[in-house]
Amino acid sequence: MFNIKLIGAFVLSFCFLLTLYFNIINIIPYSFDEDISKSPFPTEYNSSSLESILSLIPPYTFHTALENSKNLIFIGDVHGALSELQDLLKLINYDKTNDHLVFVGDLVAKGPNSIEVVKYIKNLSEKGDVSCVRGNHDHKVLRLKVFLNAFDSNNIKLDEYAYYKILEELNVKQEHLDLARNIDEVSYEFLLSCPIVIEIPEESLYVVHAGLLPNVPIEEQDPDDIMTMRNIKSNGQPTDKKKTGKPWTDIWNFYQKSSDNPKYIIYGHDASRGLTIKDYSFGLDSRCVAGEDLTALLWSKDKTLMSVKCKNFIKKG
Repeated sequence: MFNIKLIGAFVLSFCFLLTLYFNIINIIPYSFDEDISKSPFPTEYNSSSLESILSLIPPYTFHTALENSKNLIFIGDVHGALSELQDLLKLINYDKTNDHLVFVGDLVAKGPNSIEVVKYIKNLSEKGDVSCVRGNHDHKVLRLKVFLNAFDSNNIKLDEYAYYKILEELNVKQEHLDLARNIDEVSYEFLLSCPIVIEIPEESLYVVHAGLLPNVPIEEQDPDDIMTMRNIKSNGQPTDKKKTGKPWTDIWNFYQKSSDNPKYIIYGHDASRGLTIKDYSFGLDSRCVAGEDLTALLWSKDKTLMSVKCKNFIKKG
């Protein structure tokens, strides 16, 4: 005869294991090792609305012309280094009444106090003349913020793996997503207000984050290139790669030296080349977040350069 108690115990054990199995299946998150040809998004999010959101770019002002009657001071890439920025403004004896600060972009990312830097500069702008151009890291945060706002308004909820795939696709980092999630609306709007190009006609100069093509009208140039270029290839196209083509500043200076109406350009972005001063171009990214300097160019005071030392905020390993 069958042992009724033994059979009952077996059935109960089987049911327990089956229940445990399905519970585990339901709580295991997406694996990064799964077939990446499969959509990372749940079925209900594979819609045209999601695709349209991922194609969004943040709005921008392409070109702003400034009329200036004050002492122009240009500041290199701050990258969240708030205390260093404050030290630099003390060093140059910044005067809100007589000075006009112009930031060359990348106010955020890499350093420890990105949002605080934006708030600080926004506060300065309410008391004196302050301008900025949009940097590539600023743009990444703004773009992700646009996504987050669109996801919320469309009631789309994504898990962290879906966000991981978005970051991978857009070539941005978790840091940019964290900043987009945490930036307040006032700081977001201020960062959004920084144009791609500032022109100061009476000084015959442009301010951009990365660079300009010397032989192409400003209005025909691509905003992404202006925020990212480092070199110009042999076919005349810009690239963010250093080992392809020639530094765009070499070609810019070549054109300006033979021009009847030469233009100066002030930029940041190219930390690998560091502080780079030529006849008609002034590269001010002096690698602050890597432990080197944060630099100011006092344009109205004989183009004097002043800088402060920075802590190294770049994680090693």
